[in-house]
Amino acid sequence: MLNRILTTVFGGLRKQYLFNIYLLLGSVSIVVATTVFTIRVSRSVERQAYLTTKLLAGVASRLFQAESLQEIQPIIDIINENEVPFIMTDNGGRPMLWNEPVIGIPLPDYQVLLKENMSNPRNPVIQDVLTLAAGYDQEQEPFAIFDPQGRRLGTLHYGRSALSQRLRVMPYLELMVMALFFLVILWALQSKKAAQQQALFAGMAKETAHQLGTPLTSLMGWAALMEDKVGKHDEVVVEMNRDIDRLSKISARFSQIGSQPKLEQGDLNAVVDAAIEYFRRRLPHLGGRVQLRREGSVSRPVRLNEDLLGWVLENLIKNGIDALNEGKGTITIRLEDDPGGGARFLVSDTGRGIPARVGSRIFEPGFTTKKRGWGMGLALVKRIVTQYHGGRIQIAETSPHGTTFLVTLPAVTKDDEAPARPFTS
Repeated sequence: MLNRILTTVFGGLRKQYLFNIYLLLGSVSIVVATTVFTIRVSRSVERQAYLTTKLLAGVASRLFQAESLQEIQPIIDIINENEVPFIMTDNGGRPMLWNEPVIGIPLPDYQVLLKENMSNPRNPVIQDVLTLAAGYDQEQEPFAIFDPQGRRLGTLHYGRSALSQRLRVMPYLELMVMALFFLVILWALQSKKAAQQQALFAGMAKETAHQLGTPLTSLMGWAALMEDKVGKHDEVVVEMNRDIDRLSKISARFSQIGSQPKLEQGDLNAVVDAAIEYFRRRLPHLGGRVQLRREGSVSRPVRLNEDLLGWVLENLIKNGIDALNEGKGTITIRLEDDPGGGARFLVSDTGRGIPARVGSRIFEPGFTTKKRGWGMGLALVKRIVTQYHGGRIQIAETSPHGTTFLVTLPAVTKDDEAPARPFTS
């Protein structure tokens, strides 16, 4: 029955998501059932403690009427095994008896108790016992002790047993365990999802690089043939060779995903200039409606992979061009030293901005606002910056008048001589 209900409600989900839902619902059910049971047991224990103490108050007159502790020693031995802490006082408020093992205060001789001036007690034992009795009365209503003729002999003060106190804490501990368990489950599910995405991206990238290999080889052959016929300096041949080099670079970039690219100490200014020069050769095809500007510079070297970081820049510039209103506007790349060390660059456009409802999702794999987009560009950009270069990327500003991406790269340190971490998509 439960399976049919869940299948109806979550019919569009895959089996792996149904398993995760079963796991979460099962965990919640177990913890809730255990918590409810513990609360009921705790209340039952408190009720039993109340009845036991009430019964003790009914027979406590014998304890007051005894002439010595030896007469009631068997009763005291039984009382000392009771985990409910209690204190008996006479009508004048003088403590006369308590279960020493539970309270932890030694019981003195009768004569010591009888000689104490209760208007101003100075015995530290009696002071401690009276303090405990007052605390018990704030939590539990004390019982009056009467003799068989109905005369009041004193009062029985009692507190919560150690078992009852432990049981009262149990539901909160179970809730903490439940919260921790859920966090572990969420972490495991997130890790599983991230691993699947990385494997998918790496596989797609490797396959893309593999598929590009055959046409690239063919294009190189055709380019060589054209060089023999029209010369290597012919404009068509030059542009074709540039495009072949570009495709070779793209294939090399994709082939590095999932492998271990090399990080080297390099000049961020040169990487930015190369990316700008690549786009400037193509901006005339947009009718001169897009202006590309570079501002500032960095004076600190950073460890980088020029090919992959160039990919980051080209992707951000391309996104900026796509965001321009009517394909017209300005893309600005500003370089500057990071106040915290290292370097950073900002890529700004004068486009329509990023809607607030999607601003937090633009780096998620598979998310795109384009009709034909795959949602891989900015996801790969973030992974190249954060996982490989150890930097940060964020939206510094966005509005209907444009968007600015901020990329920060860490400074070069002595530890940079260590081997680079593998890059995973």
